[in-house]
Amino acid sequence: MGGSGRDDLCYDRASMEVSAAIQTSSTSQRAERLGITVRRLLRRGARRKISKLLEEVRAEDVAVMLRAFTPGEQSGLFKILTDDFPQAASDVLIELEPETRRAILEQMSATQVAKMLELAAVDDAVSLLEELPSELQEQVLEIVDLEERFSEVQARLTYEDDTAGRIMDSEFVALEEETTASEAVAQVRKIARDVDMISYLYVVDANQRLIGVSTLRQLLLAEPDQTLGEIMNASMIKAHTSTDQEEVAQLAARYDLLAIPVVDGDGRLVGIVTIDDIIDVFKEEATEDIFKMAGTSEDELVYQDRSFKVAGIRLPWIIFNMFGLLLAGYVTTRFESAFDGMSLTLMFFFVPVIMGMAGNIGSQTSTIAVRGLATGRLGLGRGDVRHFLWQQVKVGAVLGVTCSVVVAVFAYFSGNNPMLAVAVGSSLFLSVQLASFTGVLVPVVFQRIGFDPAVASGPLVTTANDVLGVVIYFLLANLFFSVLTF
Repeated sequence: MGGSGRDDLCYDRASMEVSAAIQTSSTSQRAERLGITVRRLLRRGARRKISKLLEEVRAEDVAVMLRAFTPGEQSGLFKILTDDFPQAASDVLIELEPETRRAILEQMSATQVAKMLELAAVDDAVSLLEELPSELQEQVLEIVDLEERFSEVQARLTYEDDTAGRIMDSEFVALEEETTASEAVAQVRKIARDVDMISYLYVVDANQRLIGVSTLRQLLLAEPDQTLGEIMNASMIKAHTSTDQEEVAQLAARYDLLAIPVVDGDGRLVGIVTIDDIIDVFKEEATEDIFKMAGTSEDELVYQDRSFKVAGIRLPWIIFNMFGLLLAGYVTTRFESAFDGMSLTLMFFFVPVIMGMAGNIGSQTSTIAVRGLATGRLGLGRGDVRHFLWQQVKVGAVLGVTCSVVVAVFAYFSGNNPMLAVAVGSSLFLSVQLASFTGVLVPVVFQRIGFDPAVASGPLVTTANDVLGVVIYFLLANLFFSVLTF
């Protein structure tokens, strides 16, 4: 597909303008401007101009741009990347959102995927390999099985999912404690080009067991003849290969570290988890928690064009919620005969209020609890849990009193009956208090028994509080029945 010389000049000028603009714009603006130009060039078939433009664009900006492209556009653009800039294509794959990356990987052949893995860092290669369909993964491993570099990738896959062993980087600087500061500086200079990130210098013994750590600042300020054993910090934060990745990220955040050393069962230093992986873990865990609290999963983004698949993901919690509401309805019918002769319309008018308020307060409290557990701000020590629980109960008391007074006044003027107002107000207050209590207790219990506390939020807590709210309301109304007049 060709065009006139004038059209070519216009497109060249537009490409130059975009290249200049993306250097000074925000991420969203860069992606938008780049996307408009690349889409136009794709429709025109101007492959050479696309290649020239991509040569000047960062992988991060290409990744953001690809999110808004159709599958066909993504495939076309990525083919240009893999043909002309293989290393950039590998970098873009790493930067893509999981759902976009999976869609692109599934369209590639085993040979093409193997090429992308060869150009990626080992920890990134492991992540990419994990996202492949099982059949394609086996084909890729067969292709790269004889490659020396991929023996480490295959060894890394033996570690459990979501552990430090899976995400660690095997490129780091480690020297023995007898090494002098001047020798260490020379070693760092020698291997600096082969290591992506040098934030710390790790000190090991003759058996490669981690015994200390030194910052580059300490190294540069040390006397040339001082040994690493003299300047190192023996009190250090480290992780085991089996440590959960979320715990590793929490350690890095708590102690403001740029990297966490990872040791095996014998205490030997086998890798480090760097800040870029730590950020990815926080994003991944936060996204996972949000989806779980909503009663779904991140797979919904992957299968967003398959309605039945998405419905199947949501269905279990929807069914659970439905049975919870059916239980609430059953409780309602059991109390119906007890209120014979009263204005049932007025009685049932306040049921949605009690259920809704209890469910909302419970969801808010459980969300705070789940986030606290995820970030480490809420520990499982008895003192921490007791303090947090007491705080949430006090907050619930303030909210409960305020809302109860409002709804009690409304109930009084609706039925002109003070006892109905007392029943509705006290029911709402108790429901809110119970919701605050369960919103903290349920996630903590789930965490203690080894289940993800995010599952306790959303549908589970909301449904439980709906049912409990109805039970409290009708029990109190039945208690006051002897003095209620309508």
